[in-house]
Amino acid sequence: MKRIFLFTVAAFLTFNAFSQTLPKGSLVGVHHFTVNLNGSTTLQEFLDFQKNKWAPAAAKVYGCEIHYMKHARGENENKIGLIMIFKSEAQRNKFYDQEGKLNDAGKAANAKLKAINDEANKLGTTTGAYTDWIVE
Repeated sequence: MKRIFLFTVAAFLTFNAFSQTLPKGSLVGVHHFTVNLNGSTTLQEFLDFQKNKWAPAAAKVYGCEIHYMKHARGENENKIGLIMIFKSEAQRNKFYDQEGKLNDAGKAANAKLKAINDEANKLGTTTGAYTDWIVE
């Protein structure tokens, strides 16, 4: 019984130690946005919608991971952070051209998000910037 317990603990620790790595060649897009809320929408309502509805839908359509971040210190104090993780630069390039604009495949993918984007725009809009990084 003791061996089974120790094996389970060791397996759990080993799994978790490697589950959060970014493989070499991954593309990480780091975004920051200013949010312009509509009507009586609160920032928390906007964020909840983005995290719970928009992000899972967009991640599925674009085949990436999406994580929201909150400011801790430094620049961009009143902004929202977002990380998009693609398995490779080539995967990202399926949807975006060299200037970072949606290509035809990206426009088709974004069309699948039209209803959820329209719902998000009722809560508020965003303006922002990003930088893409490749993991070495």
